[in-house]
Amino acid sequence: MTPNSRLPSAVFVFLVFVGFLQARKFAATMPPVLATHFGGSGAPNGWQTQSQFFTLEIVLLGVCLLLAFGIPWLIGALPTSLVNVPNKEYWLAPERREETLAFFRAQFAWFGCGFLAFLIVVNQLVFDANQTQPRRLNGGAFAVALVAFLAFVGIWTVRLIVRFARKAT
Repeated sequence: MTPNSRLPSAVFVFLVFVGFLQARKFAATMPPVLATHFGGSGAPNGWQTQSQFFTLEIVLLGVCLLLAFGIPWLIGALPTSLVNVPNKEYWLAPERREETLAFFRAQFAWFGCGFLAFLIVVNQLVFDANQTQPRRLNGGAFAVALVAFLAFVGIWTVRLIVRFARKAT
């Protein structure tokens, strides 16, 4: 069965919309200078203006787009000799190339969704921290989000390794 990237692409668009609504909601209530980096205790130790913060968010959205959709496109556009995949002669053979590229499109779209969801959660924690006095990041919530994201990345990576380590679909 050929993986379909329509669902993760739709989820990605939904997450972009959620992130936009989140930024729109909090932009008006944030101080002119935001605490954006926090130490282990949750105390702020780095600051950005609102303009710098939201510019960085747009750049990170671009990174998510590149990861989710640019890399699979690039893999499809590159000659097989430049693609580093285990058993690439098998997986990128003409009779399996489209199925393999469809798998990459779906998996990288899911990765983009996971990364974007993590960024949305971190942004919420930063917005929440900037609405309290003294400003303090909820370290427990951040730790849960980070562990969940790292678990997602681990599972995603193992899935790729398992898929391409074997020579049968």
